[in-house]
Formats: sequence, structure tokens, C-alpha cells
Amino acid sequence: MKNGLLVVLAVAGLWTVAARAQNAQDANAALDRAAAALGAAGLRSIQFSGTGSDYQFGQAYDGNAPWPRFGLPRFVMTIDYTIPALLDERTRVQVENPPLGGGFQPLVGELRQVWALNGNFAWDVAGGNAVPAQPDRDLRSAVDTRLAQVWMTPHGFVKAAMAGSPAARTQTVRGARKMLISFAAPNKAVFEGMLDEQGLVERIETRFDNAVLGDTLFEAVFTEYKDFGGVKFPTRIVQREGGYAVLTLTIADVKPNVTASIEVPARIRQAPAPAPPAMKAELLSDGVWNLHVDGRDRAVVVEFRDHVAVVEAHDSEAVSLAAIETIKRAVPNKPIRYIINTHNHYDHAGGLRTFAAEGATVITHRDNIPFYEQVWANPRTINPDRLAASGRKPVFEGVVGSRTLRDGSRELVLYHLSGNMHNPGMLIAYLPKEKILIEADSFSPSPDPNVVPTAIPNLVHFYEAVERMKLDVDVIAPMHGRLATWDEVRTVIQRYEATQLWKK
Repeated sequence: MKNGLLVVLAVAGLWTVAARAQNAQDANAALDRAAAALGAAGLRSIQFSGTGSDYQFGQAYDGNAPWPRFGLPRFVMTIDYTIPALLDERTRVQVENPPLGGGFQPLVGELRQVWALNGNFAWDVAGGNAVPAQPDRDLRSAVDTRLAQVWMTPHGFVKAAMAGSPAARTQTVRGARKMLISFAAPNKAVFEGMLDEQGLVERIETRFDNAVLGDTLFEAVFTEYKDFGGVKFPTRIVQREGGYAVLTLTIADVKPNVTASIEVPARIRQAPAPAPPAMKAELLSDGVWNLHVDGRDRAVVVEFRDHVAVVEAHDSEAVSLAAIETIKRAVPNKPIRYIINTHNHYDHAGGLRTFAAEGATVITHRDNIPFYEQVWANPRTINPDRLAASGRKPVFEGVVGSRTLRDGSRELVLYHLSGNMHNPGMLIAYLPKEKILIEADSFSPSPDPNVVPTAIPNLVHFYEAVERMKLDVDVIAPMHGRLATWDEVRTVIQRYEATQLWKK
């Protein structure tokens, strides 16, 4: 019986090897056909330009809304496939009216954005100066995210798949025989593309981990191919992340084998590796700490008699773990009982699960809870976090109107900012004794007091709400930007009233 089983296993193993070999042959044949159909074989570089819209991922008005949209009156992307290198140049303008959601709305005039990649170097151009590109809020490197944009073009996908170890399977889609090709990139991300019967790429997908959404689909859809000097390229491109569009383009011009000069600036090539960010706890008042990382965002730690409450998690598990360690050093032997979430934008919600894994109750506006319960149930196989590993069921508490935390030694009051245009579930936190007001995205003061804030409608709403509640405020502790005073907020409002740049 054992020998018979060994024979069956051996035959099964041979069948698997044969199947894999056949898949590889099918993939190679399909890629050859795609390269010929697209004109990819002799394509070393490409530049495509047009107009459209881009969207601010993770900054939706509420949990059921798409990402906020901005107009792109000018979009130019240049790619050198031989390096690979990329230059993404776009001009962004305000289109949302009213400006609901995040993304530094409302924009005044035009915002020019330039993002670049060459091999292992990624940089941005700000004010004419090249600056090293920072990792995204999930701590993925800018090199990886920009390489993904190269591979998420039809020609880039085919070239990368041909250079790797692709696999294929045939599918029947609405009566047509199509081929799905997949390959693993050097950073282990898997890309999958659908080729039609002619070999044109219809769709490319990959997945990345996101602190809020878990395993997150990133897809690009290509339609309305046209011939540009022997190279076929789609004239309609739609990219989606997390189910909603992040880029929609109508392509007007494509230049194959354009001279692509995407040189790494000397200051970028010579820039030292960034030092790991250091978490700092600075005393705001007795038992109240300003918890922040240089160049990143803030949390506020409030000590009670037998526990700690934290206003706002940081944007990722890694930074929130550093925050928790710092809190335990500053306030030893007291558990973190509450993590207070101002709103559900991803830069304010990315570290919530880390605190929930510690056993903290998540206090947020009532209407945010269904959103968190839904997205926290998503698979997290790419990068399992501490909450996923713990098996702990998170505990939520919803705020409607206001909620006061007190134990005789301290009082912390949470208020809902009803009618907020940034997020309808926005909370602020107030320490009456200390006269400290903690807020997010209503007032994010620049290091330079002379720089005018951008989101004036949110600031006006915030100012009027606090004045109406008659809160006695000395210090503003914003989640973004430096500490400020209430007098500074009042001065900004008065300046706008006087210059008629803001009218009631």
C-alpha cells in the first residue's frame, strides 16, 4: 500500500512539474504576442501626456465616500524602461465644491507636483529643489511605490514579466479567450495582468498592505488603444486603490523612444540615509505630554489616577509601537485604557489597531465605528499586524455630542464638530483645567507664523464652534504642525475678515 502511495505521489509531482512548465510556456507565448501587439520589443522609453483627475487616497469625506478629486489640466509621465526611471509631472487644481474631505483642500491656484525615480533613488522637486522622497504612511519606500507605477503601464508590465518568471492561466471572459499573466517583482509584490485575444493589456492588479484597509487592491484599467508611431497605447487609463479611483486620464499624446533624461541630482545621490525617527514626549502640563516624532504627526497623552488616555494614534504600527513604549516610560505602571480617534482619515487611523492590540478601547464618533468594523475585518496576509496576531476583539465606544472622561484627578472633554467639511465625524478634545485644546486638520500652523493656512473654511468652522461653546483656550495642540495659541487663531480669522479674502 505504501509503495502504491509513493507511486501516486510521484505521478502527482511529475504532473505538477509538467503543469508548471506548460504554464510557463503559455505565459512566454502570450507575452511574445503582447510585445508584438503593443510594439514593446524595441521600446526603450515612452512619454505620455493628457488631462484628467487625481484623488487623495485615505482622505475621503466619510467611510462611504470616494477619495477627494482634484483636476489635472496637465499630466506628463516619462518612463525609461532600461534603468528603470520615471518622471511624473502633474498640475493639480481644486474641483470639489464644497471642498469635502482632506488633501489640503481647498487649493488656491495651481499646485505643481514632480515625482522622480532612477534605479534605487527616488526624489521630489519642491520649489525648484530636489528633495529625497519620503516613505508613504505605511512605510513603503518611495522607490517601491514608483517602480510599481512603471510596472503598472502596459509596456512596463510586459517587459517586467518577460524578464521575470511569469505564470499564466487561460480564462473565458464573456465568450472571449483571455490570458492572465502573473509575475513576482524583486520586492516580492505579485503583479497580474489580463491580456485580450490580440495581446493588448486590459488590466493590471497588485496588492499592498495598508494599516487601515489590510490587504489592498491596486488596479489599472486600459481602454481605447491607439497607434502612436508603431506603438499601441491606451488613451483612457483608470487607476483604483481600495475600490475607488486615484487617477483617471485621457491621453492626448504619446512619444515612443523619447529622449528621457532623468538624472539623479547630486544632492540626492549624496544624501545620507535618513536616521530612524525618534519619538519625543514633551511636557505640556502636569500629567499631559505632547508626543511626536520630528517631521511626523502628534499625539497627546493624558494621565489619570489609574490609567492613561491617548488622543490620536500615529499613522502606522511602527510609529505607534514607538509611541506606546514612550508612554510606558513616561507613565509607568498605568495601562493605556483609551485611544481617542479624532476622525477616520488614514493618517489619523493607521495606528489605532496597535493600541487596540494593547487592550485600549477606541473612542471615536459613533458613525466611524461601522467603517472600522468593516475594514478591520479585511484579510491581512501581506503584513499581519499585532491585532491580527493577538486574536483580540477590538472594543469601540461611540461619541454623540460630547463625552467627558474624569476620575477626580483629571477631566478631558470630547466634542463633536458637527458640520465639519473635512470629516463629518470630527472630534476635538479639551482639557478645561489646563486650557489646552487638541484638534486635527482645522488649524495646522506652519513653523513660520507668517505663512497663511490653506484650509480657511475648516478653520472658520472650528473657530466659530469653539467660540460658541465658550471654551477658555490658551494652547492649541494640533495633530499636524507646531503648538499655537488661541490668540493666533483669532488673528488669522481677523486678518481674513479685514482683507475680504474670507466672507461670511
